[in-house]
Amino acid sequence: MKLGDCYEAAANFVMDRCLFGPCHYTIVHAEVAGQGPLEGVNFGHAYVIDTRSNLVIDRSNGRNVTMPRDAYEDLGKINEIGNFREYEWKEVRRKMVEYEHYGPWDLETSTGL
Repeated sequence: MKLGDCYEAAANFVMDRCLFGPCHYTIVHAEVAGQGPLEGVNFGHAYVIDTRSNLVIDRSNGRNVTMPRDAYEDLGKINEIGNFREYEWKEVRRKMVEYEHYGPWDLETSTGL
């Protein structure tokens, strides 16, 4: 399975918008249920929440997805799986420095992916 760039894309999106000013974004690292060719496979994924509008922003793998959080998380069965972690901007910065990568930092999925 080809690995994506979701952790890097989420961190870069937030970093570009929060580094020098107020931040209204959080990053979510979650175990999601695959769709299409990945149906039946759970894997780790990262996306951004705009806390003002409760919209998900997903720029991974060249995507430009913006949609209501509830709909996005229903598609990936994120709340059903129940394995996710939200990070505020200050914690994202600290984790990136501590681990020297974009993530995942605390997420362990059932499949190891």
